[in-house]
Amino acid sequence: MILLNKGHFYKSLSLRKLLHKSKNVNTIRHYKVLAIESSCDDSCIALLERTHPNQTPTIIDHTKKTLNSAAVGGIMPTAAYTYHMSTIANMCIEFCSKHQLSATNPPDLICVTRGPGMAGSLSSSTEFAKGLSVAWNVPLVGVHHMLGHLLTSFLPTKETEQKQPPNFPFLSLLCSGGHTMLVLSKSVSEHEIIINVSDIAVGDSLDKCARELGMYGNMLGRELEKFIKNIPTEEIKEFENLQVDTRLSNKYNFKLTLPYQTPKSGKFQDDLIQFAFAQFLSNIQSYKKNFLNSKIIEDDKIKRMIAYKTQEYIFDHIIDRINLAFKKHGLDRWSDGKFIGVKDFVCSGGVAANSRLREKLFNNLNHKEIGENPLSFHFPDLSLCTDNAVMIGYAGMEIFEKLKLKTNLNFIPIRKWPLNNLLNVESWVKVDDDEINRVCKYKN
Repeated sequence: MILLNKGHFYKSLSLRKLLHKSKNVNTIRHYKVLAIESSCDDSCIALLERTHPNQTPTIIDHTKKTLNSAAVGGIMPTAAYTYHMSTIANMCIEFCSKHQLSATNPPDLICVTRGPGMAGSLSSSTEFAKGLSVAWNVPLVGVHHMLGHLLTSFLPTKETEQKQPPNFPFLSLLCSGGHTMLVLSKSVSEHEIIINVSDIAVGDSLDKCARELGMYGNMLGRELEKFIKNIPTEEIKEFENLQVDTRLSNKYNFKLTLPYQTPKSGKFQDDLIQFAFAQFLSNIQSYKKNFLNSKIIEDDKIKRMIAYKTQEYIFDHIIDRINLAFKKHGLDRWSDGKFIGVKDFVCSGGVAANSRLREKLFNNLNHKEIGENPLSFHFPDLSLCTDNAVMIGYAGMEIFEKLKLKTNLNFIPIRKWPLNNLLNVESWVKVDDDEINRVCKYKN
């Protein structure tokens, strides 16, 4: 038996009180979520904390490492898989050490991207997340990647901390390297795809066009935007007024048209209201071959002209399709009224970081087709436009708390997962209120 003198006794008693107080604090602490994303070529980890079910979470920290694929001209699935397999675990060790997360102090919930995406890239993080879930004995949520992008608009931005989040129902333009779609969202789980893409996504098109123009980098769409921003003002004015509907209408013999045409009859066909971006690359390739007789563009001004007009027309095509959808689902006499009452418009995904796209959406969407009041626009912070784990953590929180769902550990990644079939996949498990209360340690 160890005997304690009076001083030691009081010190021991104070220590026990401190430990007891610390234990009580832990039982009512705010709940934390560890999130992992690796659907493409970004390895991402984030830690979020929520203090109240009706408040947006605090982003404690988030980090990202990206495979450098500039030298090979694009993302190679096998290389991305190898990269994630050699990156995720060490990233997580460093991240958890930084934030004192461990088996004795685990997060309360784990969220990981289940799909859509490249199967190998997805599996590298889903299997790792399963291991953490088992080791730490915490529930796991497999999150839809595009739902993450869509819900990012609910997080406050640095520029507009006080701006109200969108209210359901709202419209979202999800535009990235792998997806381009207009979505009508009625709740966290109810999403209708209004416009989808028929060939390649807008981000993929911008990347390919930039590469065809001789640009180099890991994010070519961003390089194209930077290149265009550096065009002299007087040339911008010239290019704005340049008619390119026929080759004879301009001195460059450059022709560019929008994909599809708005029906002259005023009636709508579903196969016409879709996005298409492959032709913009084909147009540049054809021009180089037939009019420049070269694989490279030697005239810098021609290069600037093509870059400017191509980006403008790509974004004009997006505007044209959305305005056509407004007519079909708004107040037009041929419409079904599906959009009437929508007050908020969200633009998210990697291409949403493009300032020119944001400007054109704000200035050119014909909101009067769906109501008298102007739309309220929502754009995520630039750091949350491209793939990130913050959006996965937030979407997972909403799924767990609002839909009362988690994911069984027998789940597998889903390479193609339509957003309108969010809940129509295997491995969703209902959670009861006791488990939600056990995980979400909110203060009274």
